[in-house]
Amino acid sequence: MIQLHYVAKVEEGKCTGCRLCEKICPSGAIIMTDHKAAVNDERCIDCQRCIDCCSRENAIMRLLRPGAVLRFVDHSDLDQAEIKRLCDKAGVHPDLPICGCNHILGREAAAAVLKGAKNPEDLCAMTGARAGCGIYCMTRIFQVLKGGRIDLDDPKDRRWINLTLSLSDLSEDVIAELDKAYPYHHLAEDWNERMRRKSVLPKTKEESHV
Repeated sequence: MIQLHYVAKVEEGKCTGCRLCEKICPSGAIIMTDHKAAVNDERCIDCQRCIDCCSRENAIMRLLRPGAVLRFVDHSDLDQAEIKRLCDKAGVHPDLPICGCNHILGREAAAAVLKGAKNPEDLCAMTGARAGCGIYCMTRIFQVLKGGRIDLDDPKDRRWINLTLSLSDLSEDVIAELDKAYPYHHLAEDWNERMRRKSVLPKTKEESHV
């Protein structure tokens, strides 16, 4: 959950229609109309990336909203067991953050998918993820989407960065290829040990009853 006090606003007279802001917006809040950028207030998460990329033209400003807006996906009306199953498939913990900057929990990200998020932009607009650094949470966002059986092709007009944060994020086949190419790093040995430890970790009381 994040609280938003500001929103991006485009000055049409200064906008050159370069589309840089549209491409870099993590929540899909910027659209082009008649070769001019416009901001959808309902999707803007005040990350200010558009302002940064428009520093030459200064066509985008940051305005105070009439009132604070919350970006939060209420999961209380969903089947909690279904959320847990999606998180398990995604390899994320329901009660740990997928976005460290804004403390967006795995449970909320899963709820966003169950409530209709079809891509990273939807998930970010609904939860407020990526309003901070916008880098490391992308790995978890992709995992949650994949856990919800949403497969995505890399878009040509957006900057999606699907980072790998640890060995356990990689598949056994990929590890085998890397281990063959770089045997002196003992990647397969480390990966197998991580998988072994993960499989023997004791379950919490909540997990045991789901």
